[in-house]
Amino acid sequence: MNIDHQLFVKLLINIFTLSSVSFAIIVSLFIIVYVFIIYNLRNHSQNSFNVSLLLTCNTCVSIICSSIIHILMQLSSISGDRNVVALKWIIVWGCHIRGYLLFVFINSIYVSYVLQAGYRLFRIVFHEHRCLQTASNFLYYILALWIVSFIALIPTLITGKNLETSIVYLPEDFYCQVPVTNIFTMIYLVIIVYVSPLCCLCIIYLWIIIYIRRNTRRKELATRSTLRRENKRDSIIMKRICIVVFSFLIPVVASIIFFIVCGVSGHFHWAFYRLNGMAISISYAFICL
Repeated sequence: MNIDHQLFVKLLINIFTLSSVSFAIIVSLFIIVYVFIIYNLRNHSQNSFNVSLLLTCNTCVSIICSSIIHILMQLSSISGDRNVVALKWIIVWGCHIRGYLLFVFINSIYVSYVLQAGYRLFRIVFHEHRCLQTASNFLYYILALWIVSFIALIPTLITGKNLETSIVYLPEDFYCQVPVTNIFTMIYLVIIVYVSPLCCLCIIYLWIIIYIRRNTRRKELATRSTLRRENKRDSIIMKRICIVVFSFLIPVVASIIFFIVCGVSGHFHWAFYRLNGMAISISYAFICL
């Protein structure tokens, strides 16, 4: 592929990524406004709605923050590829911090869905313990997990005895990122950012499904219409769980495929980081929808 065609493909990837994250920001802002309107219409009457509102807004804020970082990184790439003088400041402005914040905000999105799953677990399995479902408690959970996300990913920004950073400037992509050649840090990122939240998410939802199935079987006096409603509800729950998990798996599977291709071919493909960023932006769009 000659240089002109390569630049054109890079531009297409950047534009598609920008479109996806911009869509995610717009939808997230719409959701925040929508839930606040509903909250005000209900006159603060339901405590459970307060928690749902809090968790929904937390997820939307995480998506918006991560999308903004993606936009800055894509603009940085376009500036470097096309030599756009007006955007040159983006390349050097907070480069390493942006690389660090990207992982923090991605992790916060995954963790926000773990919190939502935890809330459903408390409402369904531990419904008798009302104290677990209060908005004040979940506010503390949110703050605690945001702090954990920032702390857990500090090793990517500051590592080694000389306090060096694993996040380096990529001259081909014109932004800062953890290079795939840094195997130890990449494995650490995959475990902290993706694998751990996904495992928690799957365990919680599996717990809920098993609990619902067991309770359904115990209702010997239930009518057929009741059973049909419960089966329909279980089907809806399963579909939504699959959509969420599938959306979260998109960037993970994409990264694994890129790693395998690079390992088999023996050389690093120039589009690795950009395609990985595009995969993440697609997952944002799925999550919002």
